[in-house]
Amino acid sequence: MKKYTYEIRNIDCAQCAKHLETSIARVKGFENVNYNFATMKLTFETDRTDDFYPDLKRAVLRSEPDAEIIHDNSQKTSKNKKFPLDLISFLLGAVIGFVGFLVPMPVTASLILITIGMCLLLWRTAYKAMVQLFKNRNIGENFLITIAVFGAFGLGLFNTFVEEGGEAIGEGVEECLMVILLYSIGKMLESRVLASSRKSISNLMEIQPDFAMLMHGNHEHKVQPQDVKIGSMIKVRPGERVPLDGIVRGGSASVDTSHLTGESLPISMSAGSQILSGSILLDGVLEIETTSIYKESAVARVMNLIDNANDKKSKTETFINKFAKWYTIAVIGLAVAVFFGSWALGLPLTDGLYYALIMLFISCPCAFAISVPLAYFSALGRASKNGILIKGSNYLDVSAKLDKVIFDKTGTLTTGQFVVKDIITLDSKYSTQDILKFAALGEQNSIHPLARAIQHRAHGIEIEPVKDFVENSGKGVSYTYNGDVIFVGNVTRDTDDALTSIQVILNEKPIGKILLADSLKTNSVALCEYLKSQNIKLEMLSGDNNQVTAHVAESLGIDEFKSGLTPEQKYTLLEESLKNQEIGKYTAFVGDGINDAPSLSRADLGISMGLAGSPATVEASDIVVVDDDPGKIKDLHKLSKFTRGIVWTNIIFALVTKIAVIVLELSGVIVEGMLVAVFADVGVTLLAILNSLRILKYNFGHKREKKVKEFKE
Repeated sequence: MKKYTYEIRNIDCAQCAKHLETSIARVKGFENVNYNFATMKLTFETDRTDDFYPDLKRAVLRSEPDAEIIHDNSQKTSKNKKFPLDLISFLLGAVIGFVGFLVPMPVTASLILITIGMCLLLWRTAYKAMVQLFKNRNIGENFLITIAVFGAFGLGLFNTFVEEGGEAIGEGVEECLMVILLYSIGKMLESRVLASSRKSISNLMEIQPDFAMLMHGNHEHKVQPQDVKIGSMIKVRPGERVPLDGIVRGGSASVDTSHLTGESLPISMSAGSQILSGSILLDGVLEIETTSIYKESAVARVMNLIDNANDKKSKTETFINKFAKWYTIAVIGLAVAVFFGSWALGLPLTDGLYYALIMLFISCPCAFAISVPLAYFSALGRASKNGILIKGSNYLDVSAKLDKVIFDKTGTLTTGQFVVKDIITLDSKYSTQDILKFAALGEQNSIHPLARAIQHRAHGIEIEPVKDFVENSGKGVSYTYNGDVIFVGNVTRDTDDALTSIQVILNEKPIGKILLADSLKTNSVALCEYLKSQNIKLEMLSGDNNQVTAHVAESLGIDEFKSGLTPEQKYTLLEESLKNQEIGKYTAFVGDGINDAPSLSRADLGISMGLAGSPATVEASDIVVVDDDPGKIKDLHKLSKFTRGIVWTNIIFALVTKIAVIVLELSGVIVEGMLVAVFADVGVTLLAILNSLRILKYNFGHKREKKVKEFKE
């Protein structure tokens, strides 16, 4: 099956989006239909080879008659044509309606003008209600509002011709006009706020490069990033985005990576630096050798993760979508019950009808159907801006309810990059510089992490070619230098200090050793302290030996750890932990290497460190920390809890307000029933939307440490 993507505009709420999905899914041959309400992206799969677009268009318009269909985002700059038309209808309707009400004229003429004004204000809502009802069997907000307004207007006409004898406009007509006027204002404001929120979210994700400057010798020409092959040379100038992942081969520059990693400070790049696509050059010019094709680059991964994030909805979001569907039907039933209940209590039929219509107004599910999905998607956008890619809103809920976090060690909590801690001479004839040089001569051609640490420490020392070089895998290297046979190797652990020791032996006599250590990542300590403060249990599983693992665990305050484990053993231990955990508790696994992929996939929440790492690891995880910073896991947990708080605040506020207004209406405490009902619907929805948008401005509220803490100072 082939996957297709369209942009569908003018979908006003998440419940409408759900009806759109249902309508399209009925089309023959369409499968895996998903509409992302926040990004307005429709995706589906089909094996149809005929022209299916007419069927798609009919299904879309059957659900949403105002919808605008755009294929492959080819019209990104097109403007919303709906808002100007709505504004013109609103202004004409308001002027004509109030002229009919305020200007002295015969009652019949006033009613005609008021009716014209109401139709101009309500025509779109009524039209959508009829289309959705008869073509898609959908009873939603538009239907409720249409019934309520025309019912209230009918009561006004009854009062005009029966109570007033046709000599004056009866009670209810003025109220009805004000209600539809306020409702129209509210819906336009709601539409603008929603459009603004979508723009804010999309701005967080506009990291796609427009072009790549491909180099051929001294010539350059502009091409699409998708057309650049691995190993090509590209040039990037100030103000341009890096189009593909690569290694800097020439030039130096300050680079803004904030859209990818959330790091606000520029990073210096020079020859040999690895650079991710989506980064922006602030100064200088870089020549970059590409290491990925576009669809496998960092920026493509980010966009793919974000575009598909809505596929996995949280339980709360899924519940709200189902709740809204049955809620609407229940509200109609309740309104009918109120009408007959009032009649049974001996109230006039007009009063019973009035109360029933108020029920329809108050009980529209917009506040839930819009604000809850918007809150989750705002959180996904805010997280991505901070360098945290979340594959679905369901993982936000899991993160907020974590009971246990299991860490891999090397590359996750530690850098995996060794540094020379000490150089010890065992023969007074040789200085520490001599020991370092002998080791560097033997390791000059190696890419092993220990060898790289020695090479880095020996920077500036003249490294000469050696003779009779022999590499004994797993033990070390030997070579001849100035007539002496030198051996570098016999890697051991210093039990007391948990350091790695490399021996230097000259003519079979030990003359010195070099001590090295892995180092903790920046913010590893702060992360563990925070998680413990949240009563989250910590555990570390490592393939390293017990001394080193114990030292790292002690440095981080992790009480439970296991060492010397294979990937299979890690998976088995995780499996046992998940089987024994309580219902409602969740376990996260944090890893970075391809050997962590099985555990990342099995955990309730898999968090991978580094977007540039193994594709299998990124694919297996639920959340990706782009810049490999453990502190971002703290950010994730805080944002998840904040989002969950916003969601439930919106739900409780909307429910309590609507129930309170209903009770006060039925008890007779509130006089201007219809006007208050408008606030309980549109006003509450607007407040809930604005509350959800607070997530886009969420401040994580911490200052990152810039200095890496090592095991031993």
